[in-house]
Parts: sequence; C-alpha cells; structure tokens
Amino acid sequence: MKKGVKIFLGTVVVVLVVALCFGCIGLYLKHEQSKPIFTPPEMEPQKSVTELPEAAADAAAYIDRLYEKMTTADDVEGDWHTDVQLGEIATPFAEADHALVQYFREQAPGKIASFYPRAAELVMSQTEDVPAFQIDSAKVVDYAAHQGEFTEDNDDTVHYYLDFTMTPDDVDMEAVQAGEVYQRIVETLSPAMTVAAVEITPTGETVNCRVDRLSDDLQSVKVTKSYQIKATVQLGTDYAALTEGGKAEVEFPYTTAEYINFNHYRLRFYQKQLVAKPDDIKALPLDVMVHSTATKEDYTLTYETSDPDAISIDETGVMTVHAAREEAITITATLEYDGHTYSDTLTLYITELEVNKDV
Repeated sequence: MKKGVKIFLGTVVVVLVVALCFGCIGLYLKHEQSKPIFTPPEMEPQKSVTELPEAAADAAAYIDRLYEKMTTADDVEGDWHTDVQLGEIATPFAEADHALVQYFREQAPGKIASFYPRAAELVMSQTEDVPAFQIDSAKVVDYAAHQGEFTEDNDDTVHYYLDFTMTPDDVDMEAVQAGEVYQRIVETLSPAMTVAAVEITPTGETVNCRVDRLSDDLQSVKVTKSYQIKATVQLGTDYAALTEGGKAEVEFPYTTAEYINFNHYRLRFYQKQLVAKPDDIKALPLDVMVHSTATKEDYTLTYETSDPDAISIDETGVMTVHAAREEAITITATLEYDGHTYSDTLTLYITELEVNKDV
C-alpha cells in the first residue's frame, strides 16, 4: 500500500474516532439533561420581628429600646473599645523637626485609645459600667437605613443597617479636662511639654447600628465623633529651643470611633432548608453561640426529626440519610445553656432524583 494511501486512511480513522467520542459525549449530556431534577419549593422570606423604621424619630426610639434590652439581658455579652485617629498636625516647627511631629501623629492614636474604657465578654446583666448611649432624635440631621443583601459569598439579608448623622454637642471643656482620658494624655506628654490652653470644636458625629432583624437583637453600635483641636503648649527644657520662648501653637483634627458590640447566646440554622439523597452524610448548617470559654459539658444540644426512620442525627450534628420521602421532614435543634433554652427548625427534602448543586 502506498504511503499516501496509508496516511489518508490513518487520518480517516482518527476523524472517525474523534467523531465517535464527541457523539458519545453528546448522548451522555443529552441523557443527563433529560434526567428529572428535584427543585424544592421556593421559601418564603424570613419575617422581621420589626419592620425597618422609615422615620428618624421612630428609628432612634427603636435603637434606644434595643440598646436597653441588650444591656439588661442575662444571656447577652458585650465588649467595647474606642479607636482614635489624628489628622495632619499644624505647628510652627521647622520641616526637619516637623517630621518628629508626624511620627508622633502616627504612634499616638494607639496610645491614646488605650486611655478610653474597654471591656470584653462581659455579661450585660452583671455589668455596672456599660457605656451610656442614647440617640436624641432632635439632633438627627440625616437618617438612612437598609436591609443587607444576598451575594454569592454571603447572605446578609438577616441584618438591618441604620445610619444617623447627628448635630454634634458642644464640648464641655471643664468636664473634658477633669476626665481621665485628658489627664492621662497630659501626664504622658509631661516630659516633653505642658498644655497651657486647649480649645476643642466639634465638627461631626455619626451613629451606625446593625440589628439582627429576625430576633431584634442589636449587634453593634459605632459612634464616630470628630473635633478640631487647638492647643498652646509650653515645651520642656529638652525641646524649648524648637520655638521662640519655648511655646508653640498646635492644631489638628481628632476623631474617636467608639465600638459597642453584643453577642446574644443563640442557636440558629443558617440555611433554612436542605435537599439530600439516600445514603448522604451531611453536617447540619447550625450556628451555636455560647460564651467563648464554654465547653461541651456546659451546654446541651439535642435534635428531633419528624421522621426518625428516614434520617438519624448524631450528637455532633451530623445527619445520615436512610431513605427517600415524598413529604418534607422537619428537623428541630435545641440548645440548653445557662438556664436558657433556644431552638430552631430546618426543612429537609430527601429525593432519589437528581439534585441541583446550588440547592
């Protein structure tokens, strides 16, 4: 057989093999696409305890009520701290000396923030020095609120976000100068300078709140206050030569952000429905919140199912599926902790049909 004929026949064979492969793949895909796919019923949106307030006065009263609820509950923990930010510092120093001032600006906020009250993991009903907080609706100049959104990476629909822009209060200089934060700042500066006079002008205030709308639990409050500070300082002996007479006028923006966070003990399915097939083994999508120091001996988790013959759930919350069912199955999880009982339910569909991977 001539060489050209051999090449031609070889090419034909390769083409036929490739065509056969693609044909098999096409038949397989057609077969897969023709399989019935199980689609669970569309879930109704989870209802909010309270509708998102539209008016600023209603929103202020809503947040105040939730704050009172959180700070007196015996199954809520709180933590709080304050961050500080300093803007550009205007001084009469020469450029070379001003570099030292900017270094101070970068290092000082963390030190100053440590002077403000802070706490972590305190049970609210047992805490006396909870930060004072109340929204004066008469001070609200702008209000905006929205419900969180669902994305591929996160389901944030369970949250409300409420944002208030406030008219800042005038600063009571006597109260400021008598306060612990001011005294500790002055003490820290004392080796280098003495504050001869200070003027603090408020420039802005905002309040940002996050609420779990399914339980009306206030989860976090952030109060941001901005000021412009002007001060006259008397430099110490080691620095007096920096300015004539050892005095300097200093001005800079000063911002505090006070964070107050609450953790409510709870149990919740973060997915409200599941689809499974016989012989599947799945961990239940359960979120349990107890004190960070609690161990498994400190609380009890139990599970009940409306059809114990179809599924079994071990003590770790892992579900084993034994048989398909036409009717939906209800799974109830219960948490008993620190004298409280919390429970939530999940709907399970068990099918022998193909299951959409997104379900």
